[in-house]
Amino acid sequence: MRRLAIVAILAVCLGGPIVEMFDQWDHTLQDGNDTEANVVVVALCVGVALSVATIVVARMRAIASHYEPGIFPSVPVVATASTFAVPIPTTSPPTPLRV
Repeated sequence: MRRLAIVAILAVCLGGPIVEMFDQWDHTLQDGNDTEANVVVVALCVGVALSVATIVVARMRAIASHYEPGIFPSVPVVATASTFAVPIPTTSPPTPLRV
């Protein structure tokens, strides 16, 4: 599936400028709307996203293959209500800070 996506992205990126040379349906110089260039930019963004995703997945697999169960100790984390308490101000802010 990934190879098919790569081939499609390359086809769009190479075919877009070729189609732009021979198109008769849009008037880029008059209205500034270049459909083929927009499609090529979208294809390039998808290609970059696939590349980054491939790198991230490869790194996650490498980390997972080196995981040993005894490395990280399982110590329970105790959180109380006072840990997350936010102080409530008892005075009003100074005059320049008032809205």
